[in-house]
Amino acid sequence: MTIHEIKEELRSVLKGKTLDTLLPPLVFLITYQFLTIYYAVGISLGIALLLTGWRIMRRASVLYSLLGLAGIGFATLIAILMGNVNDYFLPGIIGSVLLAFVTFISLVLKRPLTLLLSHITRGWTFQWFLRKDIYPAYFETGLLWLIYFSLRAALQVFFYFTDDVSGLTLMSTIFGFPLTVVILIVTYVYGIYRLKTLNGPGIEEYDEGKLPPYKGQTRGF
Repeated sequence: MTIHEIKEELRSVLKGKTLDTLLPPLVFLITYQFLTIYYAVGISLGIALLLTGWRIMRRASVLYSLLGLAGIGFATLIAILMGNVNDYFLPGIIGSVLLAFVTFISLVLKRPLTLLLSHITRGWTFQWFLRKDIYPAYFETGLLWLIYFSLRAALQVFFYFTDDVSGLTLMSTIFGFPLTVVILIVTYVYGIYRLKTLNGPGIEEYDEGKLPPYKGQTRGF
């Protein structure tokens, strides 16, 4: 497995989202240190609008910009209505808790979130994922995701109830894009490694009905 291969896999998932994800929360953190909540959320919302407009002008995908803008707008509305700056992060905290819960349920039902997402995005035959020499790789990476989402949710809830705005902003930023990239890399690298150790067939070998010994899955997880 090469660095180029990992970059290609990440690019297909993360292309165009970095600035949209990181900049508005960072602007909020900086401006809130010197201005009121209204100025802070207004400026961060303005940055999100500018990013969306910029992508429209470049005729680039605006899906994640719009989703980010909607999230910031909703969080801003909650913060202003409730008069508590911590409530700006409430939608993200609820999202983290729900992700942790969904990931846990997916493991209990023996349909790990990593398995389901891979099946949906890649369109691979579902029964291949359930083989005894394939499934453990997806269960173990699903467990990794559960740990990540649970830790993120727990820390966000802690900072929320201790009224630590700086902690909430740093958590939302670090556990947002940067650590997501790390988790995706680890998931991909470990997943490919685990598939090789399980000695199961690659998806093409499975679809073609080939018999062992298998070459195994060498690209894509």
